[in-house]
Amino acid sequence: TDLNAALLDTGAEVSMEPLPGVVGDENQLGHVFLNLLSNSLKYRKLEVRPGLRIGARREADFWVVSVADNGIGFDPEFAERIFGLFKRLHRHDEYPGTGLGLAICKRIVERYGGRIWAESSPGVGSTFFVALREAPHG
Repeated sequence: TDLNAALLDTGAEVSMEPLPGVVGDENQLGHVFLNLLSNSLKYRKLEVRPGLRIGARREADFWVVSVADNGIGFDPEFAERIFGLFKRLHRHDEYPGTGLGLAICKRIVERYGGRIWAESSPGVGSTFFVALREAPHG
């Protein structure tokens, strides 16, 4: 809902698999995924309709949720750096932002014993992964 206007403005095509229950505060994890999806729309190729794919796979006691896009991507050598405070790969006049979003996401995910990372290639797009423990059943 928070991204509805941006999705309509960009004409983004979104596909989403069923998502599992995980351990964490709903509002905080909502912030994480809102940031990842917002970044996918912000760092899009202007001449291409944005495509977002959201999925999940199980790995031991964790669910790994992925957010993949067909955006501008980035050099894999910066995959760790982008999660640092005030770390940006682009000039502010190209893409506005503070450089805090992914750092905050990392702190939130780690607070719940999880992990966040990214894989990307310039011009091809990016995939962000969030691994969180499965929510207890009951």
